[in-house]
Amino acid sequence: MHFSTVATGALALAPQMASAHFLFPHLMLNGVRTGAYEYVREHDFGFMPHNNDWINSPDFRCNEGSWGHRRQPKTAQVTAGRDTVGFNLHLDFDLYHPGPVTIYLSKAPGDVRDYDGSGDWFKVYQLGTKMPWNGTDQGWLTYKMKNWQFRLPAEIPAGQYLMRIEQMSVHPPYRQKEWYVQCAHLNIASSYNGRAPGPTIRIPGGYKISDAAIQLDSWANPPPNFAAMPGPKQWPN
Repeated sequence: MHFSTVATGALALAPQMASAHFLFPHLMLNGVRTGAYEYVREHDFGFMPHNNDWINSPDFRCNEGSWGHRRQPKTAQVTAGRDTVGFNLHLDFDLYHPGPVTIYLSKAPGDVRDYDGSGDWFKVYQLGTKMPWNGTDQGWLTYKMKNWQFRLPAEIPAGQYLMRIEQMSVHPPYRQKEWYVQCAHLNIASSYNGRAPGPTIRIPGGYKISDAAIQLDSWANPPPNFAAMPGPKQWPN
């Protein structure tokens, strides 16, 4: 297990500080929480969030400084259509920030440890609000969850992938957001040879400040049938 000076210092903070901001250092693998940074890239930004202008930075892929930690995690061996994967929050805390959680995959051209995430990304998981939404923090399906797990779709080509989790916190007033992201390493076995997963986006470039999900003002009586999620439609459903 590896921790940077920033992460080690942050873990020593009071629980109320740690629960206000957060990390996703644990890969969930078939219901088991793996070690911190065992399969997940560490980054150098600690528990702190980024704001909206960050969506136009290459660091939006796996977080600031993660490239320097790319050789440290192991690569999890998984099978499309069979294994369940996901992420768990640091120290088993609950998520107290309202907002959507999305998970993406991006196929590396070779060894995922040498991949910077500059290729195509497709969404494989998302969780938004209850429908109808009552406009409260508690109306988000993600609220007070501690991990997000899903079965890998069978419709994923074999190869090594970055798996990226993103939480967009909507609790700041007006249209400002806080963003938390982290990436894990997967080696996916698969017999799938159908059409390529999609739609895809590039990061940065796939999000715009004008997107409906980012423009949501959760302080202004949001509509009960608001269902906009950041990014493209989920693959394969």
